[in-house]
Amino acid sequence: MRLVPALAVCAAMVCSAETAQKPINAADLLKIKRITGLAISPAATFAVYTLQSIHTGKDDKGDATYAYRSHIWRVDLGKPGARPRQLTFGDRRDSDIALSPDGNWVAFLREEGAKPDGPKPQVWLLPLQNPGEAHAVTTLEEGARDPVWHPEGTRLLVAVPVPASKLEGKPHYALERPLRDWFDGGKLEGKPDGDRAAIRSWLERNASRDNPTIATRLAFQDEQALAREPRIAHLFAIDLAGGNRATQLTHGFYSHEGHAYSPDGKRIAYISTPKSADHPDRLRRKSVWLMDAGGTNPRPLLDDAGENASGVAWYPESDSVLVTTQRHDEPTFRQARLLRLETGQGQATAVAESWESSVADSLVASDGSILFTSNWHGGAPLLRAGRSGVSELVSGPIGVTDFDEAEGRIVYAQVSVANPHELFVREKDGGTRQLSFHNSEWLAGKLLSLPTEKWIKRPNGQLVQSWVMNPVHARAGQKYPFVLDMHGGPHTMWGPGEFSMWHEFQLLCAWGYGVVYSNPRGSSGYGYAFQRGNFQDWGEGPASDVLAALDDAVETNPFVDKDRLFLTGGSYAGYLTAWIVAHDHRFKAAAAQRGVYDLTTFYGEGNAFSLVQNSFGGRPYEPAVRRLLDAQSPFTHVAKVRTPLLILHGAQDRRTGVSQSEMMYRALKDLGRSVEYVSYPGIGHELTRSGPPLQRMDHMLRIVEFFERYSSNASPAP
Repeated sequence: MRLVPALAVCAAMVCSAETAQKPINAADLLKIKRITGLAISPAATFAVYTLQSIHTGKDDKGDATYAYRSHIWRVDLGKPGARPRQLTFGDRRDSDIALSPDGNWVAFLREEGAKPDGPKPQVWLLPLQNPGEAHAVTTLEEGARDPVWHPEGTRLLVAVPVPASKLEGKPHYALERPLRDWFDGGKLEGKPDGDRAAIRSWLERNASRDNPTIATRLAFQDEQALAREPRIAHLFAIDLAGGNRATQLTHGFYSHEGHAYSPDGKRIAYISTPKSADHPDRLRRKSVWLMDAGGTNPRPLLDDAGENASGVAWYPESDSVLVTTQRHDEPTFRQARLLRLETGQGQATAVAESWESSVADSLVASDGSILFTSNWHGGAPLLRAGRSGVSELVSGPIGVTDFDEAEGRIVYAQVSVANPHELFVREKDGGTRQLSFHNSEWLAGKLLSLPTEKWIKRPNGQLVQSWVMNPVHARAGQKYPFVLDMHGGPHTMWGPGEFSMWHEFQLLCAWGYGVVYSNPRGSSGYGYAFQRGNFQDWGEGPASDVLAALDDAVETNPFVDKDRLFLTGGSYAGYLTAWIVAHDHRFKAAAAQRGVYDLTTFYGEGNAFSLVQNSFGGRPYEPAVRRLLDAQSPFTHVAKVRTPLLILHGAQDRRTGVSQSEMMYRALKDLGRSVEYVSYPGIGHELTRSGPPLQRMDHMLRIVEFFERYSSNASPAP
């Protein structure tokens, strides 16, 4: 999996610097289109997909506004050269598309307006064969999601997130609120000067309006605020032939999701929790369930104390289901795998057992083989598991992000360095062709940098994969600043097939910086042992891996200026940035994004708190674990930081918590170090991936501007 160097003469859209092409700039973020879902027709004659774009407008004051929109497109598959055409329009976000069994209708979710806090998403239908407008088929108070067609095409199965207080009865598990029970506030007219019952009712009314918000759960944080009333996902059948009547099929206080009708239409498979008296926050696994299509006779199909199920799909014969499952003794490190599970005897057979990495998405193909994707060595290939083993259908330094199959024809969305997202088709004979050109067209005028792959052998014998990208205008004989950019997770994976960093990497290269990135121990995509390599070691081991990648670039790449090195990373890599600058002083400046800096504080203020127990083997109130967490926390070593540091964080980031970034800033400021703090209002942890476009552009340019302060002789602005 080797790529040509960035300065080589490239075909297609990546050309030499002598052409009229221009490098990527920050505003190009607004041009990137992303395919967010797709479906192929049963006869494999066409495909529909959803395309996310960013709409630019102006507010009442004339200032620019930016909003995400998502629309449905269609492309014919039997006509080579056919171009996609847009089916839906306007200020809305369409998603979760599902084609009817006859291919005449597409069901989808629609959110009207660009604001995430707008009306609840409802299910709509759009005719595909005869002219007509899309129309809503649900008007559910809580909205709906994940529409699935019944094989007869007369019903839809949807999930509805129902507030716990609106369900019948009360949960069979404890509220976990001292000396209180579920819904015991009563219905009296509350008042602050009444008896105990009246006061309790008054307090409950205030809490129902989140003034104040009451926390009683173990998992009491959402992404941007404290968790409010639990919402329980229940399955509803929408009778399209009976006036779109909605009938609730599931009950109780555990969620039901991942639903699928059997091919004969008689049963529904879904994912829920095992039979238990435990609060959902304390359940660390889910089970596979079956029920009759009318909602009767629910029973567990896979309820193994050692397995956590996360996905289910039917085989064509309706006698088996494909299950995605993971051993949950080490949930941070175990690889997701596939099982074929017979619905009669419950016999399980491993699928793609020889594949070493975690399975991502999967489906049962029309011939009974299994198609799946998986993080693997910096990409996400599309693979087939059949009688002869596992074979790669779409491979190379790319990432397959979504796919569907019918009659042997596969449609898939692909990420590559040359293009952040396009749609492709793979024919039954193995031939492939590009179907969409949403990004290809504007990229034709852009100059890109391509990465060069390296494998570096570490002292422990493991190989670490890395990539180097040169500045787009690099010239032989000259030296340039380079940025060591690191991924978070810590168990994610970067590579040429990864979407989220496409624009940021290209922007840095456009500004005259080279980029080095790698997958240190703990990364996914290299099997269980490599992923477990950072157990009780978030700092020294992974830091040595990414620094080894940088050392190799310094030694082998003639463009690297070893006196102008920079460092950045987000989330766990914000942690790693702070760790490295406290132990290695070679960098001119660094930017720590959305990071974790004190592991004990993270346990309390981050909704990803389970990483502490899973990654370090215990909790902060255990003395031995507390000593380990202190030693592994960048904040413990803050006094050793000498590198100028930019700290960036979302002001409502409940994934990692906010106070740790402020702790780092205050300590460095108190120590007289060069430090700056940037806080983005109203945004959580997804700032750089799905945050408001203006904030995303601001975030990238603040890092560039900070590095420019310390990069003398830097290239002029692109």
